[in-house]
Amino acid sequence: MDKKAYLTTDRAGYFVAGQRIPSRVDKDGNRTPKIGHRLMLTDAEAKYELLNGVITLADETSGSAPLSPPAKSASKAVETPAASKA
Repeated sequence: MDKKAYLTTDRAGYFVAGQRIPSRVDKDGNRTPKIGHRLMLTDAEAKYELLNGVITLADETSGSAPLSPPAKSASKAVETPAASKA
């Protein structure tokens, strides 16, 4: 089956279509599910959640998965140990 990208809405809980949604802490210290989390689902998996307004179809121009870490550049120069004289 072909999977499509979907985004969670403000109506989503901690689990959508059997997948755990990451949570964030709001200003009051309460945990809430992340709005806009990207899920890759088949049409059958997404049907119930779409009918309840828990997810929306993501546009195809969206980037990669939201949990992928950003690329880090080398910020420190690596020092090689000096040869010791004996």
